[in-house]
Amino acid sequence: MNDFTNNVAIIKAVVAKELLKKDFTGREGDKGVQGDKGDKGEDGESIVGPQGPIGKSGRDGTDGVDGMVGLQGPVGKSGRDGLNGKDGKDGLDGSDGTEGPVGKAGQDGYNGKDGKGIKSVKVDTNSNLVVTYDDGEVAVAGKVSVTNKTEVIQNGAGLPVGHFAIHSVSIDEDYQLTVRCNNNKIFILNTLKPADTGGFVDYNDTSSAASPVTLVTDTWTDLPNNGLGAFTNLKFPTDVTDMLDATTGSILVNELPIGSSILIRMDYTVTPNSNNSNLKFRYKLGYGAGEYTLEKSVGKLDEGSGVPYRHSLTTDYIYIGDENTQNGPIQPQIKLSGAGTVVNAGMAIEIRKA
Repeated sequence: MNDFTNNVAIIKAVVAKELLKKDFTGREGDKGVQGDKGDKGEDGESIVGPQGPIGKSGRDGTDGVDGMVGLQGPVGKSGRDGLNGKDGKDGLDGSDGTEGPVGKAGQDGYNGKDGKGIKSVKVDTNSNLVVTYDDGEVAVAGKVSVTNKTEVIQNGAGLPVGHFAIHSVSIDEDYQLTVRCNNNKIFILNTLKPADTGGFVDYNDTSSAASPVTLVTDTWTDLPNNGLGAFTNLKFPTDVTDMLDATTGSILVNELPIGSSILIRMDYTVTPNSNNSNLKFRYKLGYGAGEYTLEKSVGKLDEGSGVPYRHSLTTDYIYIGDENTQNGPIQPQIKLSGAGTVVNAGMAIEIRKA
């Protein structure tokens, strides 16, 4: 903008100001013709006014909607193991539990070796007391003094130094040979009681004679034996006291060591109700899951029905090879293909103890 234009603008502003002070109450004049469009003025200077006062705080906005759950991140690495904690104090002892059941009896120990007897006791040419056993073993007990003159020696008086006289020789209840001397010296020679390794038993039954046992067709039946017969005869080996269960008639071998054996001769009479019935015999051995049988065919009873057939002259061999046979009963049984009755006279058993 040039100076002329500036001056015109200032004059217009002053005139306008003075005109505002006048009171013009006359008639408004006619509207004049629109003048030409003036030139565009230059941009005015920008003047920044002072900052206004701070406005009041606006109201809190409402909470936005929760966003969707993001994907799970990867598993973090395992942390390091923590330090071991201190050992806790020992707890108090618990109260005693109830007493358990009594265990099974242990097995019998093996029998000792056979004993030996004394064959002779004599003094040799060197004045030694010599004991000879029946198995040929010789033991020297020591020197003794032998005199052929007749005189009374009291308490060894008059004997040479180092000599003694035999006062007595005896065998005590433990089967020990005891030699007592005049100077109160005692020699004890251990011996063993002779052991019986063989024997026999003959158990006779009375129950079936009074009331014969009924045989059901094709059914195994126990042969009873109460051992009360008049001809029962028992000669046990050493340390064996019984071999019969009188309630069942079974044979007991639990007192025989493994390796022992028995020979059995049964004596029973079967009376069939029909001719040509087949008869079988067996022993049931062992116990529980280990039970087993030894069986044989006796034959056909073909001499008529109602006829008694006696079986008494055959023997059966059984050995005790394990604990199952040793500790289980051995039960004699018979089976008839038809009905009938049986009477058991008994059984004789030869014992061979290992």
